[in-house]
Amino acid sequence: MKNAVANVTLGTNLRQRRNIDAIRARGLEAAASANVGRLSFDASASWTDAEARGSGFAAVLDGNRPSQTPRFVGGASLAWRPAEAWLLSATIRHVGAQFEDDRETNILPAATTLDAYAQIPLLRDVALVLRGENLTDETIITRNQSGSIDLGVPRTVWAGVKIGL
Repeated sequence: MKNAVANVTLGTNLRQRRNIDAIRARGLEAAASANVGRLSFDASASWTDAEARGSGFAAVLDGNRPSQTPRFVGGASLAWRPAEAWLLSATIRHVGAQFEDDRETNILPAATTLDAYAQIPLLRDVALVLRGENLTDETIITRNQSGSIDLGVPRTVWAGVKIGL
C-alpha cells in the first residue's frame, strides 16, 4: 500500500499520524466451520508478513514491522446444543506478539484467552445466561508506551437472565 498512514514516533510519549512511503504486506487467511448434529465448530486464523518502507523522516522505519501487527492471530469456538433452547460454548483466541511502536522498542506480548458461555432455559421464554471471559486470567497488555502499560480485561464472569419477547 503506497502512502500508508502510520503512527510515527516523535518522542518518548509523542506520536503523530504521517504518511510513509508504503507498507508491504502479504499473508494468508483461513476460516472453517462445521456442524455435526448438535455440535458446531468455527475457526479462523491469519498470518501476516508486513514491513514498512520509508525514506526521509521515515527512513528509520524502513524494514520494520508496522506497529500493532502480529504475525499470527487465530481463534476457534465449539458449541453444543444438548436440547431445545440450551447452548454451551467455549472459545479460544490467540494474538501473537507485536510491537507497540513503529521503532520496535516496546513489545505487546502474545496472549491466549479462553471464554465460555452457557444458556440454560428456565421457563418458556426465560433462560439463565452465564458467561466467562479470559477464564485463565491471562495478562493481556494492550498498550506499552515506554513502560506505561495498559491491561486488557482480566478474568470476568457474568450471570444474567435472558427474556425472549
